[in-house]
Amino acid sequence: MTRSRHRRYFRHGFFPQLVAFEACVRHGSVTLAARELSLAQPTVSCLVRKLSETVGGPVLESQGRRMHPTALGRELLVLCEEILDSVERFGDRRAALEEGHGAERPAPVAEVSSGA
Repeated sequence: MTRSRHRRYFRHGFFPQLVAFEACVRHGSVTLAARELSLAQPTVSCLVRKLSETVGGPVLESQGRRMHPTALGRELLVLCEEILDSVERFGDRRAALEEGHGAERPAPVAEVSSGA
């Protein structure tokens, strides 16, 4: 994928959209997702709507009182889970580095004297 094709995801705040989408799918409800994320329900609805615009089609559909992913949404959910798993692994690795269990920490940068 060329860098210019990434722009569509950068401009629209793709990560918050994915987090909101994943929570909606898991709960089957925008309201419950909003409660979990400590956001207003209209904010979560807007994030999911913007995600649909970003990826070029609807990602959720109502079936009765529950929300379910569309075919495009199911494909996106696979990507979403991979991204969220990667972020979680990074958090674990960062914590291990802070505890001194990972690779060596870089040496502190020496201050440059002004010569005065």
